[in-house]
Amino acid sequence: MLEPHEQGTQYTALVMHSNQQDRVKHEAMGFQEGWGIALGQLVAMIKKS
Repeated sequence: MLEPHEQGTQYTALVMHSNQQDRVKHEAMGFQEGWGIALGQLVAMIKKS
C-alpha cells in the first residue's frame, strides 16, 4: 500500500503464506531483501522523473 505521510509516502507490504514452511522457504531465499531492493529502484526511478 502507498499512503500519504507527513514525511512523504508510507509504503506497507503485506505478505501472506499458505503455511509456515513456505514462509521460512521464502525468507531463506531473500524475500525481504529482494523487495527492499525493488523498492529502492522504484524510488530512484521516481526521483529521476
